[in-house]
Amino acid sequence: MVVLDPAKLTRDREQVIPALKKYLDMNKLALAAVKPGGIFLTCSCTGLVGEEQFLDMLRRAAFYARRTLQVLKVSGAGPDHPWLAHVPESRYLKAAFCRVE
Repeated sequence: MVVLDPAKLTRDREQVIPALKKYLDMNKLALAAVKPGGIFLTCSCTGLVGEEQFLDMLRRAAFYARRTLQVLKVSGAGPDHPWLAHVPESRYLKAAFCRVE
């Protein structure tokens, strides 16, 4: 099992694309460390990076790492971290539990 849980990468909307590139690089490296059949948990707490963007980055990381990724569960913050409907960035925690081949 490999767990990747980096710190928040940006608070600036102008830096979202560079942050996604950093996530891509980190995830490619982490995927290389997972043995076939292993579990990979990758997380993001960058509120400006949406879940759809995060999962797209993860798909690309698996492609570039030449690994097959099966997403077992996508999760986020627990009930003790509610988010505001009018502030999508407050839904900042994202976690993808995956099996790697």
